[in-house]
Amino acid sequence: MGKNKAVTIMLSMLVAIGLIGAAGYYGFKQFSPKTEASEPTAEELDKLMVETNEMTTNLADQSYVKIQFKIQADNEDAKHELEKRLFQVNNLIIYEISNKKTEELSGQQGLIALENKLKTEINKVMQDGKVVRVYTTQKIIQ
Repeated sequence: MGKNKAVTIMLSMLVAIGLIGAAGYYGFKQFSPKTEASEPTAEELDKLMVETNEMTTNLADQSYVKIQFKIQADNEDAKHELEKRLFQVNNLIIYEISNKKTEELSGQQGLIALENKLKTEINKVMQDGKVVRVYTTQKIIQ
């Protein structure tokens, strides 16, 4: 009889440990932060991109820059709005760049700062969505 009781207690403990483990796993999966959505495919990305014209404008230090951007919208409605507002986008780009000096646009940090500033400024005029990212696709300073 003592052996039966020991086996029963051992099985009960194993079942309890299994239930606790299953509950822990379920809780972890339910309440853990969700990962970001995967990067869009090239085809999906192409459907959300608007390309600016190549622009040449003066910088604040009398140099000039030839520059071009691709702007990623968050949805297709935002892309269509961006296409219609391209004249405003070009205007914002010229305003931002004409205040910069050559050294401010040189290097990776300068371009990242410009792209982020343009994203912020363009989002201020957007109504049907927002800009996710601005990519510099061409830049020549002289």
